[in-house]
Amino acid sequence: MGLRDAKVLVFSIPVLIFAGILLYLVLWNVYYSFFNWSSFNPRPYFVGLLTYSTVFSNNLFDWALIRTLLWAGGLVACGNALGVLIAGLIYFLRSDRLRTVYTSVFLYPFALPMAAVAMVWVWLFNIKLGINSVLAALHLPTFPWLSLPTTMFPSLFIVTVWVFSGLAALFYLSSFYNVEKAVIESARVDGASSTRIFFQILLPASKNSFIVVTALLLLFSLRIFSLPFAALGGLNPYVQTLTINLYYFYITEYFSESSVVAVIVTIIAAAIVLPYAMYGIKRWIGR
Repeated sequence: MGLRDAKVLVFSIPVLIFAGILLYLVLWNVYYSFFNWSSFNPRPYFVGLLTYSTVFSNNLFDWALIRTLLWAGGLVACGNALGVLIAGLIYFLRSDRLRTVYTSVFLYPFALPMAAVAMVWVWLFNIKLGINSVLAALHLPTFPWLSLPTTMFPSLFIVTVWVFSGLAALFYLSSFYNVEKAVIESARVDGASSTRIFFQILLPASKNSFIVVTALLLLFSLRIFSLPFAALGGLNPYVQTLTINLYYFYITEYFSESSVVAVIVTIIAAAIVLPYAMYGIKRWIGR
């Protein structure tokens, strides 16, 4: 074994230990998802797929699954679109100082705890204060935001786009910066406008960033818990996601049902991560 192989083995040990713990917990959840285990049945006994059938027939779970998938799809679409737009606007700023300032401003929401974000937006969504006070001053119609069941989910979706679009912009901006300046300068000499440079040079060069951003936004959307929980005071059924639904089953001591939801979240996350990981490994080996 050479020195290089020894280094790889040493640095792989923490990863392998963590992967082993994670795999054990996943298999533990899978195992107990086939049992009936709750406060009514403190001694777990095997029931096969009956627990899965019970969970899928639960109306709260069905809506939590639909809402999570909608949240994921919407966040990917809006996060990527706004990320590209913000990155493009920052890239074409002439001042490096302004680039740094605006990058920090757009990335700042992602650095905040989601519970703190929820408290800020609860005030902004107040029907008499915040955004509505500005709309009223401009003689524009106000919006119920978090006051109606039908507007709760769209309102919180706007908040998640505000939080994660800065992260998307950072990845796209890094791709834009990797484009050789000589290529950009040559295009400007040929009379290309900033819009043409953006669509014909910068955007095609950001394919890898699109893949990374899409995977990250999908994974973040599966983890949404603190925002709806803190903004609407707990287990509000109109904004319940899969993670909140899992928590609901757990605190009501339906442990097997919570394991089923955990398995479903794990399967969705694996369907996102594994293709991306295989793509990355393929590119790394192909170098």
